[in-house]
Amino acid sequence: MKSSTQACVTFEHDLNLFVDHELAVAHLSRITQHLEQCNGCRDFVDDLRTLSELHHDVLDDACEGDDRGDWGAEAALAAVVDKHGLFATITRKLVVEKQADLARLFYELGKAYVLAGNQGVSGILARSFVPVRKPVDIRSTTARGKQLVREVRELESSATGQAAPVPESGSLFRRSRELFSSTRRDTGGALTKGRRFLEEALALEPDLSEARIYLAMHHQCTGRFDRARVEFRRVYREAADHSHRMMALHMLGNVYAGAGDFARAVECYEKVLDSDILDREPRFFAALLNLGVNYAKLGRVDQAVRHFSDLVRRFPSRVPQLRTLLQRKESFMALLAREAALHESLQRRIPALFAA
Repeated sequence: MKSSTQACVTFEHDLNLFVDHELAVAHLSRITQHLEQCNGCRDFVDDLRTLSELHHDVLDDACEGDDRGDWGAEAALAAVVDKHGLFATITRKLVVEKQADLARLFYELGKAYVLAGNQGVSGILARSFVPVRKPVDIRSTTARGKQLVREVRELESSATGQAAPVPESGSLFRRSRELFSSTRRDTGGALTKGRRFLEEALALEPDLSEARIYLAMHHQCTGRFDRARVEFRRVYREAADHSHRMMALHMLGNVYAGAGDFARAVECYEKVLDSDILDREPRFFAALLNLGVNYAKLGRVDQAVRHFSDLVRRFPSRVPQLRTLLQRKESFMALLAREAALHESLQRRIPALFAA
């Protein structure tokens, strides 16, 4: 049985609203039924009401100018807060919120560093990958990160009355100074720092799928293709956001294509297009482009022509961009140079993309 100082975590927010008379009518029945059965939550509600009354006493005494009454009410208020750990509960919630902010900031910095390092890495994926949102400025975001770390430490210290503990990840505070110590953007240094920031973000918030996508991208840029596939598959299986799942699947197809496994690459791109993502988010047009390229590499010319034609039909304004992207696909251009019949067929059937 819970002690009188403990309320059910799932009901705590609604109980606060209940005491303040702000709970929606639709939830009143559920709360009252629970209070009839739960001693801990009943005592919690009583404590909140006592706390509210003491707050009113403090305000009344302050208005009357009675210093002794003011101090007495303040002392009683402090006793209730101390006794029931309400301050510590509030502070712990603030710590959780700050850590969520820090996880997001670590992700943004990790993304920025990976993209900075990616610019210096050769390869088709590195040159063609375009982020949905522009990466953050590294220097100003680093300054914000340092401030957030200090705020989290101070909050945890106030909640525990002692030095802030190191979280379970074992690295958030111990390594934060080193993480923020420099803003290297050379290829190797940027990719390494990007990986470390992304790992820290995932240590704080394992479900942050955007961070896992860029961590997989880091592995791909550094030649760790097995690890890249593992991370992309995990996002595809587990991410709550449909766009993140499809992005991971598209990137997984790129990994297979880079390894010469064009059949598996085609499977990934087909699954992306079988979803409704392209209708809702045109930025996934690259899946259609890559599908045509990989069908051509498999020697399945009719399928390649069908997808290239669909690409031109659906995105006529992007034709100049598509031509540029095709020119950057070195292995595909080498294939066209070797296979004159394939090149001529594409030029004849899809002149918008392949005319000289």
